[in-house]
Amino acid sequence: MNQDSRLDRINRMIILSLVMNIVMVALSFGFAALTRSNAILLDGFFSLIGLIQVIAMRAVVRMQSRPDDPRHPFGFGSFVPLLNTIRGLTILVVSAFAGVQAVLSIVDGGESPDADLGILYGVIAAAGCLGTGWVIARVARESRNPLLRVDAHSWMIDGFYSLVVALAFVVALVLQSMELNTVARYVDPVLVLVLLLLAIPWPWGYVRSGLKQLLLLGPSQAIRDQAIEIVNEAMRPLEPDRVTCRVLSADGQIYIMCHVLLPPDRVLAVSALDEARSAAISLLARKFEVQEFDLVVTGNEDYGRMVD
Repeated sequence: MNQDSRLDRINRMIILSLVMNIVMVALSFGFAALTRSNAILLDGFFSLIGLIQVIAMRAVVRMQSRPDDPRHPFGFGSFVPLLNTIRGLTILVVSAFAGVQAVLSIVDGGESPDADLGILYGVIAAAGCLGTGWVIARVARESRNPLLRVDAHSWMIDGFYSLVVALAFVVALVLQSMELNTVARYVDPVLVLVLLLLAIPWPWGYVRSGLKQLLLLGPSQAIRDQAIEIVNEAMRPLEPDRVTCRVLSADGQIYIMCHVLLPPDRVLAVSALDEARSAAISLLARKFEVQEFDLVVTGNEDYGRMVD
């Protein structure tokens, strides 16, 4: 897949996500008004956050298609974790507000939403979210785009929430048919709290991962060991005394600065160094999307130890 085709598919998925978010916002708020359900209203706010984030995501993708410049010497990759961090924090704030409202509703005696319409909403919303998520996830895998991967994950989670909403309203309908209306009144606020408990790991994961990348913290030990093993294999023809690496990884993209220590009297052609670097990038590309690979060859012991 060439770069232009890749960007075209990414942009089509962003437009799809944008349109579907608009549809889901209208659907959620409309059904929330008809059913008087805070759970559906909460789902609508999640969709509204998704809509705002997709608009921001489109701007980030446009920036990423631009070449590096003096102000952004390593490109625009840092905007991805920044966007995901803001998204996670926004969802956490909305969730906290919704949680307080749900507790107050329980204290006040619950709610009496329209269960039939609630079930209809849950089924329609689940079908729309899961279908959209499946389409975007497929393109995200093929294009290896971290923003699309996060967006697809969000759609899948929204679809799961909608299924939970539908199931909860089925329970409320059964309770009403058994003339347990007092118990049925608590289904909606309890459902909000259940959705929030299920939702918290999702935005918190975005915040934690985004901050880790923004602070330039290293990847997991497993990723680091795998990358270093690949680099050592590629550098073996140079017969180095030692190979040391700085490794950064963000959303599947990897950045490595490699210091290769050689005997001070070793003489190598530039072509041999180019071959080693090309081999490293080629081997790394089988496991990662290589953002940058810098190779520093030195005979100075101090430089060779610089990244230890």
